[in-house]
Amino acid sequence: MLSQSHKQRYLRAINLPNVGEEGQLKLLGASVLIVGVGAIGSITSTYLTAVGVGRIGLIDFDTIDIEDLQHQVLYETSFLNRPKVRSAQAKLQRMNPDIVIEGYFQALDVRNALKIIQGYDFIIDTTSNLHTTFLVNQACVATNKPFSTAGYYQYQGQIMTHIPGSACFSCVFENLLPQELRRTIQSGVYGFSTGIVGSMQAGEAIKYFLHKDTPYLRDTLLVDCLGVFDTQNLYFNKLLARKNPSCPVCSKDSKQS
Repeated sequence: MLSQSHKQRYLRAINLPNVGEEGQLKLLGASVLIVGVGAIGSITSTYLTAVGVGRIGLIDFDTIDIEDLQHQVLYETSFLNRPKVRSAQAKLQRMNPDIVIEGYFQALDVRNALKIIQGYDFIIDTTSNLHTTFLVNQACVATNKPFSTAGYYQYQGQIMTHIPGSACFSCVFENLLPQELRRTIQSGVYGFSTGIVGSMQAGEAIKYFLHKDTPYLRDTLLVDCLGVFDTQNLYFNKLLARKNPSCPVCSKDSKQS
């Protein structure tokens, strides 16, 4: 049962169709791991904190540079040179002291991915780093965890969500060339573009928790498709993404090997 303070704090969400007090209790009992608290992660973590997801983990090994400030809206000038995770953790905790914010000032890698990821209900990859995204994809499939991954380039963004049984990231992008995996693109960016991506990813997690026990969960999420958009030309589309029966990560053969 919600406390009186919870009813007051989350009143506007409780008043939404398909949410109510039951839905808010689901969010308060849920946990999300956000991989990367840069441009996209700033937005995703802020909205999930505000809406009352009960436990939020943040993992990032970077510190705050002055060039981050124009699009990573979670940070302030006084935060320069501090670890992003620690600054984000403190600010988000002040925003909503009712929930738990956990911080990992480290990189997600093959040594710790499974251990960290298996402790959360839903994983959000905001890194725009293909090595990390493939790692998150593998770890989530191995631990049967749903996840959302997103990236951006200039005014363009893309987002997809995986739940057990749906197409995973490797189903769609298995054939990326090795040089594409090695390349790091330092592209220009505006916060309003990454803000759209982050808001959508927060929405994917929220909708998952609200509808995971219902028959129309798949209808509410970006599963088995890739959402692509261009904020310069006001374009959005969903591209079909089929599950690959020979996927090296999520196929039956891969799980047996």
